[in-house]
Amino acid sequence: MAHRPYIKLHQTPSQLAQHLIDCGLPLPGRTRAYAEKKIAEIGYERLRIYFRSRRQLSVPGKPFIPGTKFKDIIALYEFDERLRLFCFLHTGRFEVALRNQLSEILTHRHGAHPYFDNAAYLSSKTRAATLGRLSDIFYKKNDERARHYFNVYNPPLLPPIWVLKEFMTFGNLSHVLEQISTPIQNDLTTAFGMPNFKMLENWIKALIDLRNICAHHDRLFNRHFQKQPQKFINAGVPTAPQNKLKALLQCLEHLLKSQGYNDAIVTSVGKMIQKCPAVVPSEVGY
Repeated sequence: MAHRPYIKLHQTPSQLAQHLIDCGLPLPGRTRAYAEKKIAEIGYERLRIYFRSRRQLSVPGKPFIPGTKFKDIIALYEFDERLRLFCFLHTGRFEVALRNQLSEILTHRHGAHPYFDNAAYLSSKTRAATLGRLSDIFYKKNDERARHYFNVYNPPLLPPIWVLKEFMTFGNLSHVLEQISTPIQNDLTTAFGMPNFKMLENWIKALIDLRNICAHHDRLFNRHFQKQPQKFINAGVPTAPQNKLKALLQCLEHLLKSQGYNDAIVTSVGKMIQKCPAVVPSEVGY
């Protein structure tokens, strides 16, 4: 397909509101002023995916589906916002549980400072890489706990794992899990009720993707996930298509239940959908 130059010019909220009217979205009376205000606050490009979901894309001019109202578009956007917050909360709980389990297992097997024990790693090469990363995390962290340890204690150069774990991001955790020894990986797998470490690692990476989408205010609406969880056949998880949000939430619920959480995550999102008539369940992976 041949490329073409981009020639679209910036448009004001008023011009964009007129564009919506021209495409068949009614903005009567004060609704136009409200639409312009929302476009100015949120940005047309951010709302665009929700507008497109209510347009007839196969019809010349791509007009809006008859009966569509601007308030329906905002309802979709605000639902997506609530959904992100909900998913961020529960992926955060899993992240904390994962940090803690890793810390407990490492301490049990290798003591308070497992970083210096070769037996904690897959190889000497992974030990060097992990030590470098953990040192980076600790010494670049402008945190009172880090400063306290740095100013008071030496040796060792790194604090105990139960302190350092609090400075790890979800991405840091994923990297460390790739470097730790097989016995530790197996203990972690058992702790989360999974059949093997490869599947646990696969689920973790899929949930990191979900968490990052939520943290960076991206959309869950009409999303197909690139990182997809493998099926845990014996547990019947997930049952939903693996590239859909529901599948990720089924996996998340399974992992959190292994840690004593009893939140009905999948059902709760289903109820959220029911309370928002503007949402079609399939648009959020249900």
